[in-house]
Amino acid sequence: MRIASSIILYILLLSCPSSASPKVSTGAFPAWLAPIHPDTKKTPAPADISDGYYYELLDLQFHLLHHTEFTHFVKRIVNESGVQDQSEVSVTFSPDFQQVVFHCILILRDGAVLDQLDPNHIKVVQEETDAGDFEYNGLKRAFITLKDVRKGDRIEVAYSIIGFNPVFGEKYTDEFSLGRSTAINNYFRTIITTVNRPLLITTLNGAPAPEQQHQGNTLVYRWSNPPLKTWESSSAAPDWYSDFPTVYITQYNNWQEVVGWGLTTFHHYQYPLPASLQQKIAAWRLTAGSNKDLLANLATRFVQNEVRYLGLEIGPHTEQPHTPAEVYTGRFGDCKDKALLLSVILQQEGIPACVALVNTSTGRRLPTVAPSPGEFDHAIVAIERPKGEWLFIDPTMSGQRGELTDLFIPDYGYALLLRDGQDSLQRIRPGQRYDYFVREQLDARYDDTSKFTVTSTYTGGAADKIRGELAETSMKDLQESYSKYYAGEFEGIHTDGAITWSDDSLTNQLTVKEFYAIPSLWTVNRKGQRSCDFQAKLINEFLPDPSNAPTDAPLGLTWPIHIHYTLHLSLPENWSFGSGALHIKNDAYQFDFTPETNGKEMTLHYDLATFDDHLPAAAVAQYKTDYKTMTDKIFFQLYNDGEASSASDPSPTTGPPAAHTSIDLAPIAGQNARPCWPAIWLTFFYGLFFSRLFLYLNSRGTETLYAPGSGYPLGGWIFFLGLSIGIGLLFDTIQLIQSNYYSYYNWIAWQNAGGDVLEYLYLGQLIIQLSFMAIAGSVLYWFWKKRDIFPRMFVTYMGILLTGRLLLIALFYTIHIPAPLMAYRNDLPWAFARTAVYAAIWVSYVLRSDQVKSTFLEPFPDHTG
Repeated sequence: MRIASSIILYILLLSCPSSASPKVSTGAFPAWLAPIHPDTKKTPAPADISDGYYYELLDLQFHLLHHTEFTHFVKRIVNESGVQDQSEVSVTFSPDFQQVVFHCILILRDGAVLDQLDPNHIKVVQEETDAGDFEYNGLKRAFITLKDVRKGDRIEVAYSIIGFNPVFGEKYTDEFSLGRSTAINNYFRTIITTVNRPLLITTLNGAPAPEQQHQGNTLVYRWSNPPLKTWESSSAAPDWYSDFPTVYITQYNNWQEVVGWGLTTFHHYQYPLPASLQQKIAAWRLTAGSNKDLLANLATRFVQNEVRYLGLEIGPHTEQPHTPAEVYTGRFGDCKDKALLLSVILQQEGIPACVALVNTSTGRRLPTVAPSPGEFDHAIVAIERPKGEWLFIDPTMSGQRGELTDLFIPDYGYALLLRDGQDSLQRIRPGQRYDYFVREQLDARYDDTSKFTVTSTYTGGAADKIRGELAETSMKDLQESYSKYYAGEFEGIHTDGAITWSDDSLTNQLTVKEFYAIPSLWTVNRKGQRSCDFQAKLINEFLPDPSNAPTDAPLGLTWPIHIHYTLHLSLPENWSFGSGALHIKNDAYQFDFTPETNGKEMTLHYDLATFDDHLPAAAVAQYKTDYKTMTDKIFFQLYNDGEASSASDPSPTTGPPAAHTSIDLAPIAGQNARPCWPAIWLTFFYGLFFSRLFLYLNSRGTETLYAPGSGYPLGGWIFFLGLSIGIGLLFDTIQLIQSNYYSYYNWIAWQNAGGDVLEYLYLGQLIIQLSFMAIAGSVLYWFWKKRDIFPRMFVTYMGILLTGRLLLIALFYTIHIPAPLMAYRNDLPWAFARTAVYAAIWVSYVLRSDQVKSTFLEPFPDHTG
């Protein structure tokens, strides 16, 4: 308690703004600076400017002998946003081994120089931005608030941060990406060292190597205006993936040297353990007997659960752990503190263990980067097993249960083991068990409250996660959180009993039961037809949506995870299910869906398992197709039209440039022949209308330059024109069939989704689709007959296609449509663009080509006499 109070008092005192400390001063520019030659006339493209400012100059210089980082920049403020965000100069530093020297802070305006660097105006505050995660780093921030900043001002700032972390000795490492968030006219990065301390540089993703200059014993590395890529983030890609040009710099020749640094930093595990801890170890030894795994498990439980996580990562302790005695006595420590404590305990008991350094987000990328201690952000423990295998344990994961060999470890990618002789990275395989077994049971009633029960059993890593949530959350908040999870799916849902759970610590299996009541499950439309939307929500949450995912980057997956999900519906009457099973398996994941129906009982079985943390870029295009197929099985609608009850998938199918979509209903057993009469009658009357129109147009003629019968045969580019018309007609026909316009159940699904408005949209789409097919068929007929009216009719055909697609865009962007149709709506502008390109090419050809004018010469037969 005394320690905690001291920490809080320390933070409160240092968080108060103060005048510049001895660690912050002003001074002249360093004499060692390398000269640069910026292009002062360069101006950025307006599209490259972001956040209301851009850099006219960004000069970064690092002098390894002087342990100094120098920064010099000139920013141009272009609008009010820039004034708001750039009116403060701020530098963060570690006062334990660094000091800040401000060289200049100027506002340049219309030839005037306004000096803003007043030492009395420099404030220093304690940062501690990670205090919410129980991490205290001792960093401070020195800042000056600029006065009277205006649009059009140029702000020039130069400062130095002097001092490198002593825990790294004279070894220098760094990494940076050649990216930018706003325009940078002149970019320079310089590193100054000596010939006997050269840098090892690794570049990725097209990053250029630096220029090198030798000046006596001085060695200078410089990047002068390298290409900079605009920062973009893809939430769909795995954390370790980056396509940004990146430079890795190190003075470690290999990973073995990094291991040497780590062993020195961790004192080669040579630490005494307190007497009270030795007594605990003796008790564990007595309990475990000869079972070393049990002893290791008891020690792990102690470090995980009785040594709380708290990181005092101040000064050298950003990398250097506190002693095991300090950690045990204080009963707190960060990851490296807890990993060292557990390793020392295990080593004392003859269990081969060591600290392993990992990166929690970019661990997969470690084999491609330069060796450096800076590549790691977390420490765990590695225990050597027979046959040279390794078992990894994370001492910071409190609440784990089960046998030692079953403890879950996340996908950290690669680890660097801090032990003698280690010279390479070690692959970490994540825990094998991360399973959800979820059974949702719905007693669906028409005129009474429906009962909904959820039984969830979690094993392995999933049990660890849920156990932690249960420990941190009050029962009231837990009830509210679980209810909100289903509130978006079932209106009016409320709890119908307390949440219960049971925890089997031996098998690490945790079971949670939830009970709900739904007062009004069914939606009734104006025609008295009941419907209810349902989804396999848990499965959907772990299937990444690829709609905005690029096809030239990997797609991230949650791994490892295995979900066994069952939805059982007890329905008020016999119900049929219109969709069959689905099974998809590849190297990255497996999806299985199996429906079962038995009178009033319907059971839907889902199974989703992942085998890797990503899909490679080459597989993303196929996944986009598979995702549509899988989500078609995840989202369902139960409906009863008064004659038959069925389950359907309300998701849309969309073809490439087709003017169609459908609420895709698979045939329902015993009901697949039921027609949609509005669509049939509309097609019948449209057929009558167009047949009369065709007879009229076919009898028309036009003047030609050459006599009938003297035309060229169909060949050359004209052949490809006809082929494209035929292919378009074929696609339109296929898409009309796939759209299922003539299915009564498709019609009902549209009606339930949007009432009369979507009914009219449904029939409007059908008319447009029929028009595309009818005119395409007619134009193809006139093409084959080499009719004189073909060129004019082809141009008309293109006009109808473009008009139809514009009309669809107007309808879909004017009418409120349900979410399942959004993907189709988003494709409509692209379909219009593709048609416009096609029309521009072929209409131009048809109107200008002499071959066309010499081929299509045949009049209507009545005109030949």
